[in-house]
Amino acid sequence: MINVLMCGSALSVKGGMVSVVKNYLNYKNWGDIKVDYIPTHIEKNKYWLILYFGLKYLYIVFNAMIGKYQIVHLHTAERGSFYRKAFLVKILHHLRVKTIMHHHAAEFELFYASLSEDKKRYVNSILELVDMNIVLSKRLIPMIKEKAPKANVEVLYNAVNTYLKNPYNIQAKNILFLGRLGERKGVYDLLNVVQRLDSQIDMEYKFYLCGDGDINGVKKRVDELHIAHRIAYIGWIDGEMKKEILANTLINVLPSYYEGLPMTILETMAYGIPNISTNIASIPEVLHDGENAFLITPGDVELLALHIKQLVENDEMRRLFSEKSYRLISENFSLNYNIEQLKGIYVKLLQ
Repeated sequence: MINVLMCGSALSVKGGMVSVVKNYLNYKNWGDIKVDYIPTHIEKNKYWLILYFGLKYLYIVFNAMIGKYQIVHLHTAERGSFYRKAFLVKILHHLRVKTIMHHHAAEFELFYASLSEDKKRYVNSILELVDMNIVLSKRLIPMIKEKAPKANVEVLYNAVNTYLKNPYNIQAKNILFLGRLGERKGVYDLLNVVQRLDSQIDMEYKFYLCGDGDINGVKKRVDELHIAHRIAYIGWIDGEMKKEILANTLINVLPSYYEGLPMTILETMAYGIPNISTNIASIPEVLHDGENAFLITPGDVELLALHIKQLVENDEMRRLFSEKSYRLISENFSLNYNIEQLKGIYVKLLQ
């Protein structure tokens, strides 16, 4: 039996990293691997967060000292998330417990560029000290290796639950934005596009802006652009509401400026929903422009508007994109496939 401890944000925190963790924790076929989870981060003020992390740190160290876990798998972003996990890496290395940093950061390069030379050297040393760095795609390997040439790096693409048949509804009327509401994900670009398209597409097409973040700022901008009649929903979704919206989604639009490999793209592709997104980070490894999706340069609102209009008007194009997206996810990004790869990484670490 291999005993693994995963650490990351509390499961109540919204976002893609927690979605990955929940998929792992809900998985039933781990075989001879036992996975426990201890959150090390909550969305509170910094004093509560320091106290919370301190208590979890003591608990993790105690269990490591008594030999409860052979591997600690740290789900990591940038900034404070990286420093908290680095603190754990150093003590766990001293206790001879194998560690994994699973990098989910969308803005790691921006974070790294903002550091002093001393702090960059510290980050580099942690990347080399950890037993394995997991990145979300081949394109992200240089993110680690250019900073820390001696670092061990493996690629593990994000994965999602898949379906026996393509559930896409070709006659759906909803256009979806599924992600944190704010500038990084490009939601304000999408609002400008909605205004452009208002007179060009039928009134039956409505936009769903689903996520947490700057909800009030988005609502204000909707009012300023006079497009409230086009916006059916603004806010977080999960559970049955999420399933219902996905079942009635025509297109998913995610015009991000910074990303890793967004879970929302994989989730919608698993539903056979055609995507329009940006040609950044790992996105082009799953969305192939003109084949199963459309890709734009971040900020190109003219091309974004054109592609939305194309997909709204062309049933055959949507059907083609849908089938190719569904097949790609079913064959290469299923949760079963992902976890078999992760099991292999665990075994490799202990050899």
